[in-house]
Amino acid sequence: MRTAASNVVGARGSSCCFNTAAHQHHLSRKPWWATVSGRGQLCTSWTFRCKTPIRCTRGSREGKRRRGKGLMPLIPKQDTQPALSTSTMRVYAISDLHTDYEANMEWVRSLSSSLYQPHTLIVAGDVANSLETFTTTMRILKEKFQHVFFVAGNHDLWCKSSEGPDLDSVTKLKMLNDTCKSLGVCTSPQKLNGVWIYPLLSWYHQSFDKERDIEGYNIRPPEKAASDFRLCKWPLPLDQMVDGSLARYFDELNLDEFQSAVANDQDDCQIITFSHFLPRFELCPEKRMLFYPNLPKIIGSDWLETRLRTIHGRHGRPTACHVFGHTHFCWDASLDGIRYPFLYFAQAWPSILDYRYNSERTF
Repeated sequence: MRTAASNVVGARGSSCCFNTAAHQHHLSRKPWWATVSGRGQLCTSWTFRCKTPIRCTRGSREGKRRRGKGLMPLIPKQDTQPALSTSTMRVYAISDLHTDYEANMEWVRSLSSSLYQPHTLIVAGDVANSLETFTTTMRILKEKFQHVFFVAGNHDLWCKSSEGPDLDSVTKLKMLNDTCKSLGVCTSPQKLNGVWIYPLLSWYHQSFDKERDIEGYNIRPPEKAASDFRLCKWPLPLDQMVDGSLARYFDELNLDEFQSAVANDQDDCQIITFSHFLPRFELCPEKRMLFYPNLPKIIGSDWLETRLRTIHGRHGRPTACHVFGHTHFCWDASLDGIRYPFLYFAQAWPSILDYRYNSERTF
């Protein structure tokens, strides 16, 4: 049975405390809050060099409606880690903000306007369904962080009728990138203080699923279960989402000239790549552990992993790291020389990475 690594080296000389709450939730089918700590108890967020006690309660039915489906009340509003010197910068990462929900947008607004000013934020997709809400969210984040990086997720490319009858998802991707450019949000690789941060576009394909299908139950096919098939609109010949053409198309949007520049610079820098979708099948629980066993068919791309290896090297490196999102599973594993962490918005803050680097280039 595949399991996530429980003690994985991140940056040089640092280690992580892996919270298995989300994974245990799928094993036990107990409420997430009960799995973590018991009702009303204090629990620990998953960060580097920091254990933040946060009260975790079940909450009212009205509170659940405001937070939105699947979001948990484990959301501290401030960075509780000790202050760093002005020459030091952290790299934070977050995914699946879903700020179409009012409570999630309130949380983004509540972030400190001063604590994160020297730092960098990676946003690994699924910010908002609507372009207007996306723009508002990214503007707020850019005001709070010195650098913000973004890559699109599936929710970001949904096309609602209110945004125009002729809008398709390829056009919306361009609109998202144009919006980011106008706000000063990075959607292409940049080198900051000796660290490359590299966004990678991707999409899923059903052949990414390498496990045998579970039979004997009324399990809906992905076309019936995933809203992407209804709310994403693709121009011909990309309209068939089941044959891998979209995964190939998105992979080819990644610029090879950046890839060559980053790969040639590996000996003297650290590289953090990130995507919304999963690059490896092993980064998802086994089907028998999933509420929806067909989930692996709509989460990842083999082309993405191939591209990662051309950047980080075939066998990876001690500091190689790729952040992903989408599944809402707390995860941290090192596979073939690359570390793959993921912790989505509702599970912990301030960071899943906390890479600290300064003028002496210590990680």
